[in-house]
Amino acid sequence: MRYVALQITSNFSFLRGASHPEELIEQAASLGYKTIALTDRNTLAGMVRAHVAARKYGVRLVVGCRLDLLDGPSLLAYPKNKIGYANLCSLLSRGNLRAEKGKCHLYLKDVYAYKEELIFVVVPPDTLSADFALDTVFLEHVREYVTELEGQLYLGLSRNYQGDDAKRLFRLYHLAEELQIPVVALGDVYYHIPERRALQDILTCVREKCTIYTAGFRLHPNAERYLKSQEEMTRLFMSYPEAVEHASQIADMCRFSLDELE
Repeated sequence: MRYVALQITSNFSFLRGASHPEELIEQAASLGYKTIALTDRNTLAGMVRAHVAARKYGVRLVVGCRLDLLDGPSLLAYPKNKIGYANLCSLLSRGNLRAEKGKCHLYLKDVYAYKEELIFVVVPPDTLSADFALDTVFLEHVREYVTELEGQLYLGLSRNYQGDDAKRLFRLYHLAEELQIPVVALGDVYYHIPERRALQDILTCVREKCTIYTAGFRLHPNAERYLKSQEEMTRLFMSYPEAVEHASQIADMCRFSLDELE
């Protein structure tokens, strides 16, 4: 089973991603990926450029989006078909109409209203520690998602590379077992090569209105948010092979392509 990268942020996530969609697709092709997803925050704006690049390099693009909600943990959303894509577009339009230009205000009730024909992955917050059993708000939200998105929900596993990954992944895995939902391996990519880390730091400083010397914990703590090879991701999640398998399964279920639009 080949790993599929399902969480990739491009520069269409304003002041967050440090690589163009074309660069990410080209790098994915050079690493041997046959399928990847693009999941910018509350937008599908980079999807056309990614689609054109995917055609050029022979990579299948899974359409996706990261939904940053005002009242719950973020969700990755992938349309299974044209109906799911229409629902995702309607969901984002609702959020855009509520907010000033450049922002999108989404709530849990919006997701539940437009959930049909979509697959969702819960994104554990970066601030979630290995002792997240103490974070009752996060746990309550995940349990609510399980109820409201039954049969459509996965729990994401990703590494922070801060020393407690093994413990954090172990607890997330057992939370998924307790709630009877599958887990999926995520890479949380923000740039296509490690050298772009410096640019990503600068973008963070612009977004947070601070200098590189005062940014502190607002910066990613390392340069690991680049697109890794399938072999490396499989190695990093060797203790949870089903999480890698489920990434491929989601890609197989979500077959919508922009070619279907007229």
